Amino acid sequence: MAMSRRALLGAGVAGLLAAPALHAQETFPSRPIRIVVPYPPGAINDMLARWVADKMPEVFGQPGVVENRPGAAGNIGTAHVARSAPDGYTIGIGNTPILSVNPFVYPNMGYDPRTEISLVGIAARLMNVLVVNPNSGLTSLQQILERARAQPGRMTFASSGSGSSPHLAGELLKHMTGVDITHVPFRGGAASGTEIIAGRIDLLIDNVPNSIGHIRGGQMRALAVTGSTRDPALPDVPTFAEAGVPGFEMYLWFGFIAPPNLPPAVMEKLSSGIRRIVTETDVAERIRRQGAEVWHKDPAGMRAAMEADMAKWGPVVRAVGLKPE
Repeated sequence: MAMSRRALLGAGVAGLLAAPALHAQETFPSRPIRIVVPYPPGAINDMLARWVADKMPEVFGQPGVVENRPGAAGNIGTAHVARSAPDGYTIGIGNTPILSVNPFVYPNMGYDPRTEISLVGIAARLMNVLVVNPNSGLTSLQQILERARAQPGRMTFASSGSGSSPHLAGELLKHMTGVDITHVPFRGGAASGTEIIAGRIDLLIDNVPNSIGHIRGGQMRALAVTGSTRDPALPDVPTFAEAGVPGFEMYLWFGFIAPPNLPPAVMEKLSSGIRRIVTETDVAERIRRQGAEVWHKDPAGMRAAMEADMAKWGPVVRAVGLKPE
């Protein structure tokens, strides 16, 4: 049956209206992609963002631009991403503390990671490492536990802030061993590491990439790593289980997030492009050199990891009564 003039006109208008949307999806990206890092420059989150940004012209045909928006344990930068236009041109770094711990610490983060964030994928994960000052006289985890039991509350452990991974690691150690060690928070990993090197704090359980240069340079002594196996970057350092605390295991993962309601075609291009960058370029070797490992997960895998860590860390946060700084 021949189509009426009105139907033909209607189909033509519909096609014209649909064409720009299809064209926009097909040509994404047509301008630079901004990567928001919700922390200060220098640590592993910032490194990962800059490594990926460096490779974006090669993979996406457009440059990546890194913007640091630190504050409130990552909530300020993450909330900015959540409120950005859902067009793929603003993405951010998302990690275990921001997505799986902060919801239990902060009553109002400015976003809900389950419903107001698009999960693009995980790129890498790492262990933490227990470090002390080389002149402290401490050469094993067991010595730390013995001293802590003999002097309850006298020993101190540093962190990069309330709810950070070093803080949670210290609280998990206290919870699993029953020792009383006093938490001393600082603003950022660089500051907490400086206190260990200066000998003003007894111990720190920090991300391997943050500490490995000081360990190799002799300014810190590594006593244990938090993984289920030894870290290839620190093969002579035992796991916590080997050092006398069986069952102690902690990994942190790092990935990418975007605003909610991202178009599926844009999500697919971002997710697959970032996977290529972290698995098929020299970014993989950069990750390994920093004491982390490539650990790629697609959006569904990132959601599963986020939910699993919520189930793990929620009870710990509640047990110790963590509050915003």
